[in-house]
Order: sequence, then C-alpha cells, then structure tokens
Amino acid sequence: MDKRNLIGLLIIALIIILYPYYVQLFTGPKELPPPVEKETVLPDSSAVQQEEAKPADLSTAEAISPDSTLPEKRIIVENSLYKGVFSSNGALLKSLTLKKFEHFQDGLIEIIPTGIEYPLNVTFSDISLDLSRYNFAADRESLFLSTSHPVDTLNFVFSVEGISIIKRYIFFENRYDFQLHFEINSKDKNLGRTYFLSWGSGVRPTETNLQEDLGNFAAYSLQGTEIVKINKFEQPKGSDTGKIDEHRTGETKWVATKSKYFMASLAPLSRDAEGFKANGTRIVKLLENKSLEEKTIGVSLEMPVSGNSFQDNFLIYVGPIDYHILKNYKLGLENLVDFGWKIIKPFSLAVLWILVTLHKVIPNYGLVIIVFTILLKILFHPLTHKSVTSATKMAELQPKMAELKEKYKKDPQRMNQEIMKLYKDQGVNPFGGCLPLLVQMPVFYGLFVVFRSTIELRGANFIFWLNDLSQMDKYYILPIIMAVTMFWQQKMTIKDPKQMPMVYLMPILFFFLFKSFPAGLTLYWTFFNILSLIEQYYIKSKTKPKVAPA
Repeated sequence: MDKRNLIGLLIIALIIILYPYYVQLFTGPKELPPPVEKETVLPDSSAVQQEEAKPADLSTAEAISPDSTLPEKRIIVENSLYKGVFSSNGALLKSLTLKKFEHFQDGLIEIIPTGIEYPLNVTFSDISLDLSRYNFAADRESLFLSTSHPVDTLNFVFSVEGISIIKRYIFFENRYDFQLHFEINSKDKNLGRTYFLSWGSGVRPTETNLQEDLGNFAAYSLQGTEIVKINKFEQPKGSDTGKIDEHRTGETKWVATKSKYFMASLAPLSRDAEGFKANGTRIVKLLENKSLEEKTIGVSLEMPVSGNSFQDNFLIYVGPIDYHILKNYKLGLENLVDFGWKIIKPFSLAVLWILVTLHKVIPNYGLVIIVFTILLKILFHPLTHKSVTSATKMAELQPKMAELKEKYKKDPQRMNQEIMKLYKDQGVNPFGGCLPLLVQMPVFYGLFVVFRSTIELRGANFIFWLNDLSQMDKYYILPIIMAVTMFWQQKMTIKDPKQMPMVYLMPILFFFLFKSFPAGLTLYWTFFNILSLIEQYYIKSKTKPKVAPA
C-alpha cells in the first residue's frame, strides 16, 4: 500500500467521521415518490365491516356527563405481537407492550410513556370539545386474537347534549397496525371547521444508549410527496426547557413520532388530512452532577369537519421501524428508515437483504457477518490479487524511483515523466492498491448504515461480551484486534522507510474511529483484515514478480 493509498484511506475515514454533520448542514428531507392508493392497505376492512364490526346501538348507550363518578373501565386487547390496554375514559390507549422486544433495563418494551397525555384522543378545538373528558360505554371486557380468530372489534359509544359518538377499533392477529373508525352525529350543534386525532404522548426511550435514542426522537409527516421532519426544540437562553410547537397546513398523508427503533403513526384512510401538529418538550435536569435529558414529541392529524354528521377511518401503526413491514403498507412509511445518501441506499438495502436472508439459515447474526465477510472476500479476490501484486511491484521499484528522484531533483517535470515511463515499462499501476478499497467502501458504508439504523440488528447477540451488535464494544476488544491486524497488514505492504510512520498512525486512527462504531461493523472489518492477511501471505507465496533492470 503506497502513500497515495494511505492518504486516500485517511480522506475516506474523515468523510465517515464528518458525514453526520454534512447531513445536518446540507441535506434536506428525502424525496418520496407519490404513494399508491391507500385502499391497498385495507385487505380486511370489507370483511371486518360485514362480519366482525357490528355497529353499536347508540339509542341504548348511556349518556354520561364529564363530571361522572362512574369508575374507569379498562379493556385488554392482545394478539401475538402486542398487549394493549384501552380505557373507557376518552376511549384512549393507555398501554401497549411489544412482546418481541425487550427494554434495556428489564422486561418487555412498553412503548407509551406513563403519566402524560394518552394517545388516540379526539378534540374539536373550535367548540372546546375534548373527548378525553368523557367516559365511554365499551361493548367488550377483553379481546384476544389468534390464528383461529384473526379479526375483532372493540366499540366505544357516548352521547351528550345532542351529540352521539362512536370510536370503533378493529384489530388483527400478527399485525402491529389496527384501525380506528370514528363517527359523530350532531343534531343541531355546530362542530367547527376541523378536529384533531392525536398521539400526544410520543414514544418512550428504550435503548441502553439513551443519548443516541433521544437524538433520534422526531416528528415526521408526508405532505404531498415531501417528508417533513421536525426535531428542533426552541429553547430560550438560560432556560432548561425547550419546546416544539409546529402547526402546518396542507394535504397530509400521515404523521408519525419515532425514537431510534420504534414509532407510532396515524394515517387517514377515507380522505386526506388538511394539516398536522407537532408538540414537544425537552427538559435537562441535573442529577448527581450528571445531566439527565427528557424528551417528548407528540403528533396530531388535522381533519376537516364535514357538516354535523360524518365518519372517518384511520390506520394506526405502533411498533418497530422495520423496513419490510412498513413497505407493505405502500404509504411511504418505510422512508423513516435511514439508509444514507441516495447513492448509498441501494448498497444498504442489498446488505440488509443479504443479512436477513442468511439469518433465516444461520440463527446468530455474528456468524452471519463472518459468512458475509467470507463471501465478500471471495468476490473481491481478483481485485485483491491485483492490489497485492501491484504493491509488491511498487516496493521493488522503490530503489529505482529513488535514483530517478535524485537524478532529476532539479527538474520535477522530467522526474515525473521518467517515473511514469518506469511504471509503464514495468507494467505497474500506481493506483492498483486503492482499487479493492474503493470498491469495498460502498459495501462498508452500507453495513455502517444497516447496523446503525435497522431494527433487525437491535439486540443481536454474538458471543460472550458481544450481546448487542448494534452497540459499540464497551470493552474495546474488537477495535484493538482490528487495529493490530491493520498494523500487520500495513507492515506487510509498506516497505518505503519514509512511509513507515503511516504504519503506526493509521491503526491508531482507525482504533479511535471504530471504538464508537456498532460492534457488528467492527467485527466485519476485523475479520476482513484477518482474511486479507491470510490472502496476502498466500498471494505472495505464489507470486514473485521480477523487475527488469532499467
């Protein structure tokens, strides 16, 4: 590996380090192709309406005033993926536990924060009607779905002062989404111009690296064909509290609030919303001389009111930010998965597909990464062979190049001409050593994005201390091994005494670069280095090029 190769590698490392700042400063929201017709996400709705969703009889619904002393009724809804708890107070969702994901502290993930505004409230701000103040009548005590009972409904009904309301929830087995049918009938009371369906609680932090998880908190909306991202808190100088208070109008396809790995989204199915709100708070507390940050970002859909009586249908998704699950809804929700720049996205998707496919056969993601690395090494072997051969020839040319530099040191132009002529006569490509690295970099960056952003690698266990490949190696064992293997690789390649400082500098640089990277990515790079060392020994034992005298 010559000096140009090392400088190129250094530049690439700097690009990787500075990438997050580049994104913040220069990139705008990702463009999204127009979503397909929303009817495609309702494969079961007709059957639900005909077979399962029996309308509640409003004439028999008990009219309850806001100051009612009747006790709250809680209804458990459960399928194979989650367990939810709904409350008769406002017909709200009070708890939702994801069965297949564990919290970093203990137990399963409960995605809704406690002690704040609960999700799926409906408010008519023009007439100060807040449905969370009212106690609804529920038609079920509990609801359990299974393969033999894949669809069911839960009806909440309420009537007061000439207004009758239905909130009907439709649930499915083995799906994170459910539907909300909202219906209101007013005899003579004007309902105003718009109403809001809210997920005001945001989502709960779930990860070991709390700062990184909170850093991914954001509200998103698809307005027309543009994804709007809101995550900047306005914080007055000297205050420890920041706020988000955004209200945007325009055709709105969906709205979502997310953390690093989980999200809650609201999508109107019967007609588009005409705007959305994002409201959030950020508080920094000092606890035992440590800063403790708390964030909440809630979202609301603004729906138009159509007269005194109307109904709307909504898709509610609460669960993991899983690209393949979200893509099936054909609403553009999968674009919440960050796959990097447009030029990198195809590599990221290919890497994710390969890892997930291999994982179907190999249950351990650490072994999947090792197998994936071996496959890449086989694929890149011809390029590596050229690189090693070129580097060997370059090393053998060093004495002759030194003579030329000394001979023509007063004539740089002639010196360059003679050096290029030497390269041509000996059949050496001075940039040949960089080729495998340049080809590998998109794959490497694709791996970086996949390990940093995708739910599939969350909590992926390998061996011993590596119990989460999406997080950094907290003991730095892999980064140290990676730096050592890189040192020996450099030592084998670089023969010019003037370049020897790079042999020591580059492994140190890469150690500090990789020590905070996901352990899965460091595992890939380390094993790739080990295979490269074996490959170099093999190639050098078989190939001994001779440089003819000039």
